[in-house]
Amino acid sequence: MSKEKHDHGFTIWRAIERVWRREDNAYTKKSIENILKMYAEECLKALMEGEKVSIKGVGTIRPTIVRTSHCGLGTMKDKEGELRTFVRLHFHTNDLFKKSLKERLNKNMEKGIHGLKGEDECLEQ
Repeated sequence: MSKEKHDHGFTIWRAIERVWRREDNAYTKKSIENILKMYAEECLKALMEGEKVSIKGVGTIRPTIVRTSHCGLGTMKDKEGELRTFVRLHFHTNDLFKKSLKERLNKNMEKGIHGLKGEDECLEQ
């Protein structure tokens, strides 16, 4: 039996490969990895402190507090009846990103591809 590979999306490792393979790349894989990891850590810190994170050409991630509520019985580390704060992450895409996705989807629909995958990816399946 062959195991199906799980797609983890666009990870740091995929980004390293893509940047490293670019024609205009002048960096080693290790330096690309270090820069991307530092960037991801800084994004995480900013979100944890309630700041918004904007990625040029993609959109903005903004954390907001939803509510504080009672979670029932406490665990060994929690006090019984302790209140929890729930946070929601809102992702807002910019218009350029939406337009690009819509154009890609429309082209794929014309070719009979129902989704955003490229033609070559659909042929592999």
